[in-house]
Amino acid sequence: MSETISSLPLPPDELIDRVVGCFSNEQADEHRAKFLETGRTSLEDLERALTAVGDTLAAHERILEFGCGCGRIMRWMEELGSTHTLVGTDIDARAIEWASDNLPFARFDVNEGLPPTGYRDGEFDLIVNHSVFTHLDEHYQDLWLAELQRIVSPDGMLVLSVHGEHAFQVSEQQLEAGSRLRHDWRALLERNGILYIADDSYVGSAFPDFYHTAFHAPWYVFEHWSSWFDVLAFLPRSSLDFQDQIVLRRREDSGDAVAPVRARPAGGASVPVTPPASSAVAGHDGPLQMPSEASEFGRLGLLGRRAIFRAARPVLHAQQRVDRSFADAIASLDARLDERMPPLVHVALRQQAERIERLENELQELRGTLRGDR
Repeated sequence: MSETISSLPLPPDELIDRVVGCFSNEQADEHRAKFLETGRTSLEDLERALTAVGDTLAAHERILEFGCGCGRIMRWMEELGSTHTLVGTDIDARAIEWASDNLPFARFDVNEGLPPTGYRDGEFDLIVNHSVFTHLDEHYQDLWLAELQRIVSPDGMLVLSVHGEHAFQVSEQQLEAGSRLRHDWRALLERNGILYIADDSYVGSAFPDFYHTAFHAPWYVFEHWSSWFDVLAFLPRSSLDFQDQIVLRRREDSGDAVAPVRARPAGGASVPVTPPASSAVAGHDGPLQMPSEASEFGRLGLLGRRAIFRAARPVLHAQQRVDRSFADAIASLDARLDERMPPLVHVALRQQAERIERLENELQELRGTLRGDR
C-alpha cells in the first residue's frame, strides 16, 4: 500500500458494513482492514481479467465503475486518476456523497435503480464493476446491460462479475441437507441459466427491495449477454476467489440490441420459463406420430388435436432437425478444438452441449404427456 493511498480517509463504519457485511464493534479493525485489502485485490483482479484478453486498465482513458459504493476499489486508482477520467456511480446516495467529499481524483454520481443514467452515448472506453449483476433479477439485468451497451464507446470494454458455480455451491451447502430447495434451485439454474432468489438475507436490510441474490450459468452468459456484447472471456472465481468475471466488448453491430423476452409476473418476481411447444418434442428420435388416444372431450377433442398436429408438424420437424444439428455441431466443435481452444471457452461449450442433452431427455419424457393434452 503506497503512502498516498494509505493517507486517504476510511469511510464510516456504516458504509464499510454495506460492503463487507456483518460489521461488529468487537472486530471493527479487522473489518476495516478487510475493506482495504479486498479493494486492492479487486483492482488486481480487474487488471488480470483484462490481461487475459491482451488489455490493460491504463489503456482506457475514460473509465466508469458501475456500482462503486463508497470507493472500495476506486480509492486504489488514485494514481491513475491524475492521467485518466475516472467516474463512479451507485444507487447509494450516502456512499456517493462520502466518496465525492473524500476521493477528489474521481467524479461520483448517483444513479436510480433502473436506467437511464445521465451519461452520453459512448461516453466511456471501459466499464468495470464488482457484484452488481449478482443482486438483480433478469429484467433489471437486461435493462442495465442495454444501458451499459449504450454508454460504452464502440469497441469499448467491460469487466462485470456474476455469481457462478462456485458461489452457487456455497449457497447450496448452507441449506439443510434434506431441503427441497437444493433440487429446485439446481433445476431452475440448469434449465434457465439464471436463478434469482428473492427470499434471502437481504430482505428487510438497508438495501432496496429489488436487491437480492442472483446466480448465472456460463452458457447463459455466452448465449444471452451476446445480445449486447462479444463475450471475450469467462473467468471462474477470478474476483476475490469467489465471483466469476466476464470480459466483454461492445460489438460494432450491436445497435439497439433487444434481449429475448421472458415471462415475468407483476411485482417483478422471477419465474421459470417453460420451453416453447416446438421444443417439447425436439428430443424425439423417431418420426412424429399423429395423436391417436381418445380425448376426454370425445371424438371432437381428438379431431381437434389432430388438426393442430397437422398444422404444426412441419415446424416441429424443422425444429427437431435444427436442435439435433446444433447439438451435433457443438459436440463436433468441442472435439476438434479440444487442444486449440482456450480452456474456459472449451468448458462453456461443453456445458452448453450437456445442457442441450439434458433438455432433450427431459423433453422426450414430456412428449408422452402431450398425447393427453386437452
